[in-house]
Amino acid sequence: MDLARLAIISQKEFSDHIRSRRLIFILIIFCLILGIKAANGVADYNESLEAYKSGTGSLVIFLPSAVEVFSEIVNAIGSEGFGLIVGLALGFDLLSGEKEGRTLKTILSRPIYRDELINGKAIGGIAALILISATGFFIVLAVMLVLGIVPDFDELFGIGILWILTLLFMITAFSLALMTSVITKTSSNSLILSLAIIFLILFVLPLGVNNIATELLIGQPPLPSSDSFSSGMYEYQEKQKEYYDEKNAIIDLSTSISIKEVYEDITLPIVAPSSYQISMNLRNSNDPFSSATSEKPGVWSLVSDQFGKLIIFIMWPVIFFGIAYVRFMRLDLR
Repeated sequence: MDLARLAIISQKEFSDHIRSRRLIFILIIFCLILGIKAANGVADYNESLEAYKSGTGSLVIFLPSAVEVFSEIVNAIGSEGFGLIVGLALGFDLLSGEKEGRTLKTILSRPIYRDELINGKAIGGIAALILISATGFFIVLAVMLVLGIVPDFDELFGIGILWILTLLFMITAFSLALMTSVITKTSSNSLILSLAIIFLILFVLPLGVNNIATELLIGQPPLPSSDSFSSGMYEYQEKQKEYYDEKNAIIDLSTSISIKEVYEDITLPIVAPSSYQISMNLRNSNDPFSSATSEKPGVWSLVSDQFGKLIIFIMWPVIFFGIAYVRFMRLDLR
C-alpha cells in the first residue's frame, strides 16, 4: 500500500462528500436536530438544577452538570436512530455506486491497489462523519453558551468523550453500509440489506438470545414452597436473588448485541449520572436514591463499570470493515 496514493484517494473521497448535496442536506438536518435537542436539554438541566437545590427531586441525587444537556442528543442519535441513518446514508453506495456506473474496473485499471481504494473510501467517509458530528457538537456548545451554561474543563472533557463515542456509533453504521456496498451489486440492494442487518442486530438477535439463554440456562424463576413462609423464607430469598442475578447477566449479554443499547449504556454515566447510580443501586440491592456511599459517576465509569460493553462497541465497526475489506479483495470484477 502506497501512503501517497491512499492520501490522494481519501482526499478525493472527502472532497466528493463535502461537495455533494447529500452531505449538505445531512449536515443541515443534523445541526437543526441537535440544536433543538440542545434547547430541550438546557430546559431539562435547569429543572434538574432547581430540583436538586430545593431537594424536591428524588431522581436527582447528584448536582447536575453541563454535560447532562446532551442527554436529549444521545436519545436522538441512539434511541431515535438518527446516528444510524447518517452513517448508512454516507456509506451505502460507496462501492455499489461504482459498480452501477461501471467505473470500478476503470479505477482499478490504473496503478491503484484494491486495499488503497477501499481504505481511501473508508477514510474519506469517516472524515465526512467527523465534520458532521463536530459541527453538530459545536452548535450545541454555542446554544449552551447563549443560554448561559458555561462548561468547565472537566465537563468539556466529558463532552469530548461523548463526541468520540457518538462518532464511533455513526462509524459503526457507516462500516455496515460499506460492507453491504461491497457485497451487493446495486445501491438499492445495499440499502435494503443494511436496514435488514440493522433490524436484526437491534431487535431480533437480542430478543432471541435473551429468550433462548433464559430458557436453556436458568428456566423459570423459583416459586415459594409451603415451608417458605416459615423456616425456609431466607433460603427462598437467596435462590430468588441468585436467579435474578443470572437473569441480569443474560440481559446484559443479549443487549450487548444491540449497538444502540450499548451506546445508550456507555453514555448513561456521562449524561445522566443520577439515573445511572439509581440503576446501579437497584442492581446491587441498595437504597436506589442514596448517594451517601457513592461517588458521582462520570467518564471513568466507562472503564470501571462498562469496560466489556466498551470493547464490544469498538469491535462492531472493526468486524464490519474487516468483512468489507476481505470481500472486496476477493471480488470478481468480470
